[in-house]
Amino acid sequence: MSLFIKTYVNNNDKSSAFGKTYGKVVHFGTLNIDEIAEKIQEKCTVHKADIQAVLTALQGVVSEGLQNGMRVRLPGIGTFKMGVRSSGVVNAADFTLAKNILGTRVLFQPEKSKDNTNHKYTNPLTRGTRFKLFNYTELPSEDSDSGSTTGGSGSGSGSGTGGSQDDPIENRP
Repeated sequence: MSLFIKTYVNNNDKSSAFGKTYGKVVHFGTLNIDEIAEKIQEKCTVHKADIQAVLTALQGVVSEGLQNGMRVRLPGIGTFKMGVRSSGVVNAADFTLAKNILGTRVLFQPEKSKDNTNHKYTNPLTRGTRFKLFNYTELPSEDSDSGSTTGGSGSGSGSGTGGSQDDPIENRP
Protein backbone atom coordinates (compact mmCIF):
# COMPACT_ATOMS: atom_id res chain seq x y z
CA MET A 1 0.00 0.00 0.00
CA SER A 2 1.18 3.50 -0.76
CA LEU A 3 -0.01 7.00 -0.11
CA PHE A 4 -0.23 8.68 -3.51
CA ILE A 5 1.20 12.18 -3.89
CA LYS A 6 0.45 14.58 -6.72
CA THR A 7 2.38 17.70 -7.53
CA TYR A 8 1.04 21.20 -7.91
CA VAL A 9 2.53 24.63 -8.55
CA ASN A 10 1.81 27.55 -6.25
CA ASN A 11 0.24 30.08 -8.63
CA ASN A 12 -0.40 32.76 -5.99
CA ASP A 13 1.79 35.63 -7.18
CA LYS A 14 1.52 37.31 -3.76
CA SER A 15 3.12 34.30 -2.04
CA SER A 16 6.84 33.99 -1.35
CA ALA A 17 6.45 30.40 -2.61
CA PHE A 18 5.09 31.54 -6.00
CA GLY A 19 6.16 29.22 -8.81
CA LYS A 20 7.41 26.45 -6.52
CA THR A 21 6.20 22.89 -6.93
CA TYR A 22 4.81 21.03 -3.92
CA GLY A 23 3.25 17.66 -3.24
CA LYS A 24 -0.12 16.85 -1.72
CA VAL A 25 -1.99 13.67 -0.91
CA VAL A 26 -4.46 12.25 -3.43
CA HIS A 27 -7.63 11.06 -1.66
CA PHE A 28 -9.74 8.33 -3.25
CA GLY A 29 -12.86 8.46 -1.13
CA THR A 30 -14.09 8.20 2.43
CA LEU A 31 -14.18 5.12 4.62
CA ASN A 32 -17.67 5.06 6.18
CA ILE A 33 -18.87 3.32 9.36
CA ASP A 34 -20.18 0.30 7.43
CA GLU A 35 -16.83 -0.24 5.69
CA ILE A 36 -14.92 0.31 8.94
CA ALA A 37 -17.08 -2.28 10.70
CA GLU A 38 -16.54 -4.73 7.83
CA LYS A 39 -12.76 -4.31 8.02
CA ILE A 40 -12.72 -4.67 11.82
CA GLN A 41 -14.84 -7.82 11.57
CA GLU A 42 -12.18 -9.31 9.25
CA LYS A 43 -9.52 -8.71 11.93
CA CYS A 44 -11.33 -10.12 14.99
CA THR A 45 -14.19 -12.35 16.14
CA VAL A 46 -16.73 -9.58 16.74
CA HIS A 47 -19.66 -9.33 14.31
CA LYS A 48 -20.14 -6.31 12.07
CA ALA A 49 -23.48 -5.31 13.67
CA ASP A 50 -21.89 -5.24 17.13
CA ILE A 51 -18.98 -3.16 15.85
CA GLN A 52 -21.38 -0.68 14.24
CA ALA A 53 -23.31 -0.39 17.51
CA VAL A 54 -20.10 0.30 19.45
CA LEU A 55 -18.85 2.88 16.93
CA THR A 56 -22.23 4.64 16.98
CA ALA A 57 -22.22 4.69 20.79
CA LEU A 58 -18.60 5.93 20.75
CA GLN A 59 -19.68 9.08 18.92
CA GLY A 60 -22.20 9.91 21.64
CA VAL A 61 -19.74 9.20 24.47
CA VAL A 62 -17.00 11.31 22.84
CA SER A 63 -19.46 14.16 22.23
CA GLU A 64 -20.67 14.06 25.82
CA GLY A 65 -17.13 14.04 27.19
CA LEU A 66 -16.06 16.95 24.98
CA GLN A 67 -19.11 19.00 25.92
CA ASN A 68 -18.32 18.41 29.60
CA GLY A 69 -14.83 19.85 29.17
CA MET A 70 -13.03 16.51 29.08
CA ARG A 71 -10.21 15.50 26.80
CA VAL A 72 -11.04 12.19 25.14
CA ARG A 73 -8.09 9.88 24.49
CA LEU A 74 -8.34 6.87 22.22
CA PRO A 75 -5.08 4.91 22.71
CA GLY A 76 -3.19 4.38 19.47
CA ILE A 77 -5.27 7.07 17.74
CA GLY A 78 -5.04 10.31 19.66
CA THR A 79 -6.75 12.83 21.92
CA PHE A 80 -9.73 15.03 21.14
CA LYS A 81 -10.63 18.23 22.97
CA MET A 82 -13.05 21.09 22.46
CA GLY A 83 -11.93 24.53 21.37
CA VAL A 84 -13.77 27.79 20.78
CA ARG A 85 -13.37 30.76 18.50
CA SER A 86 -13.96 34.04 20.27
CA SER A 87 -13.67 37.75 19.68
CA GLY A 88 -11.61 39.87 22.00
CA VAL A 89 -12.63 42.81 24.14
CA VAL A 90 -10.52 45.52 25.73
CA ASN A 91 -12.16 45.29 29.15
CA ALA A 92 -12.75 41.85 30.71
CA ALA A 93 -16.08 43.06 32.12
CA ASP A 94 -17.36 43.54 28.53
CA PHE A 95 -16.84 39.85 27.63
CA THR A 96 -20.12 37.95 27.29
CA LEU A 97 -20.68 34.42 26.05
CA ALA A 98 -23.48 35.51 23.71
CA LYS A 99 -21.42 38.20 21.97
CA ASN A 100 -17.87 36.89 22.15
CA ILE A 101 -18.07 33.12 21.67
CA LEU A 102 -18.28 32.78 17.90
CA GLY A 103 -18.15 29.00 17.47
CA THR A 104 -16.80 25.67 18.62
CA ARG A 105 -14.49 23.16 17.05
CA VAL A 106 -12.95 19.82 17.91
CA LEU A 107 -9.18 19.76 18.16
CA PHE A 108 -7.31 16.52 17.52
CA GLN A 109 -3.81 15.62 18.69
CA PRO A 110 -2.55 12.38 17.13
CA GLU A 111 -1.05 9.77 19.45
CA LYS A 112 2.73 9.72 19.71
CA SER A 113 4.88 6.82 20.78
CA LYS A 114 8.60 6.29 20.87
CA ASP A 115 9.84 4.32 17.91
CA ASN A 116 12.37 1.70 19.03
CA THR A 117 14.34 1.80 15.76
CA ASN A 118 15.20 5.51 15.65
CA HIS A 119 14.21 6.50 19.21
CA LYS A 120 12.05 9.38 17.98
CA TYR A 121 8.44 10.07 18.87
CA THR A 122 6.21 9.16 15.96
CA ASN A 123 2.53 8.73 15.17
CA PRO A 124 1.44 5.06 15.10
CA LEU A 125 -1.22 5.94 12.49
CA THR A 126 1.46 7.04 10.02
CA ARG A 127 4.30 4.67 10.93
CA GLY A 128 5.40 2.72 7.89
CA THR A 129 3.72 5.03 5.37
CA ARG A 130 5.14 4.66 1.89
CA PHE A 131 4.77 7.33 -0.76
CA LYS A 132 4.26 6.90 -4.47
CA LEU A 133 4.10 9.68 -7.03
CA PHE A 134 0.61 9.63 -8.55
CA ASN A 135 0.38 8.91 -12.25
CA TYR A 136 -3.08 9.75 -13.61
CA THR A 137 -2.93 6.85 -16.07
CA GLU A 138 -2.48 4.27 -13.29
CA LEU A 139 -5.27 4.48 -10.76
CA PRO A 140 -4.60 2.37 -7.66
CA SER A 141 -6.70 -0.69 -6.92
CA GLU A 142 -7.52 -2.18 -3.53
CA ASP A 143 -5.19 -5.09 -4.31
CA SER A 144 -2.22 -2.93 -5.27
CA ASP A 145 0.74 -3.30 -2.97
CA SER A 146 3.62 -0.89 -2.81
CA GLY A 147 6.45 -3.02 -4.21
CA SER A 148 9.45 -1.40 -5.82
CA THR A 149 8.92 0.91 -8.73
CA THR A 150 11.26 2.86 -10.89
CA GLY A 151 11.16 6.48 -10.69
CA GLY A 152 11.97 10.04 -11.21
CA SER A 153 10.45 12.99 -9.58
CA GLY A 154 7.32 14.88 -10.31
CA SER A 155 7.21 18.36 -11.64
CA GLY A 156 4.87 20.60 -13.47
CA SER A 157 1.43 21.93 -12.77
CA GLY A 158 -0.21 19.13 -10.91
CA SER A 159 0.28 16.55 -13.61
CA GLY A 160 2.13 14.08 -11.43
CA THR A 161 3.47 12.42 -14.55
CA GLY A 162 7.18 12.50 -13.82
CA GLY A 163 7.38 8.77 -13.14
CA SER A 164 6.66 7.06 -9.89
CA GLN A 165 8.56 6.67 -6.68
CA ASP A 166 7.98 4.29 -3.85
CA ASP A 167 9.51 6.04 -0.90
CA PRO A 168 9.31 4.66 2.66
CA ILE A 169 9.52 8.00 4.42
CA GLU A 170 8.98 7.35 8.11
CA ASN A 171 6.83 9.71 10.12
CA ARG A 172 7.75 13.12 8.95
CA PRO A 173 6.02 15.52 11.33
